[in-house]
Amino acid sequence: MRSLLVLALFGFWAGAAAAAPYQSTTLVYDVSWGNILLAKSKLDYRFGPDKARILASVGSTGLAVIFSEFKSNAEAELVLAGGNWQPKTLMMARLSGGDTVKSRVIWDSASNVISETRIPELDLDEVYPLGDQMRVGVIDPYSAVLRLINQIEADGNCTASYEIYDGRRRSRMSFETIGAVELTKARPDEYEGSAMACRVQFIPIGGHRIESKWRGDDKPDNDRFKMFFGRPSQGQLVPVRIEVKSWIGKIIGRLDMGKIEMK
Repeated sequence: MRSLLVLALFGFWAGAAAAAPYQSTTLVYDVSWGNILLAKSKLDYRFGPDKARILASVGSTGLAVIFSEFKSNAEAELVLAGGNWQPKTLMMARLSGGDTVKSRVIWDSASNVISETRIPELDLDEVYPLGDQMRVGVIDPYSAVLRLINQIEADGNCTASYEIYDGRRRSRMSFETIGAVELTKARPDEYEGSAMACRVQFIPIGGHRIESKWRGDDKPDNDRFKMFFGRPSQGQLVPVRIEVKSWIGKIIGRLDMGKIEMK
């Protein structure tokens, strides 16, 4: 069930969205495999003129609890500098299979990691090492998606690449424009309407598991991850749907339109 955790984490990374100054917003995503509900992800975020605070949580539900219960939480603080969002701090905690994993990262104004803690430390028998240079010129996943949303708003495309670090993994996250699509409802509270579709690729650099079913064979699959950005009720641009082709089949994260809260 590790793949479910990866999708859920990705879902709440992606949930951070551009908002009006001082607006507080809550988004809820349902993560499912076919008709089976696997997890729920909740995003609470507040934006000021030059800073943002994001709280995220995700947990298994339904049948997934029987096979592999997990819970994760994240708290991020971002600042706006030179027109771009960049990280200040990121704290993450995960409970999976009875094990607790925590991390905390602090960045300087040049997007370099200046302090971090991990509990437990990386097991280099299970994951690839993280070199010091991997912590230079990197941003957190929330800042990356906020930058992407700003680009979509400005240029109408999502082709971009970001160097990502979250305290335990170093990746390159690349987006490629698919184009405008019309999403239709398969469930009562699902988003329906115009959306920008984007392919997503994660290139592991350090801290990733040496043995992983997510890597599969060596053949690239450009359609493994897809994100769809839309405007619920003609409001702010947010991820409304996430699709992941995993070793167990397609997993989909859907924005629950009935649970959006804005204050």
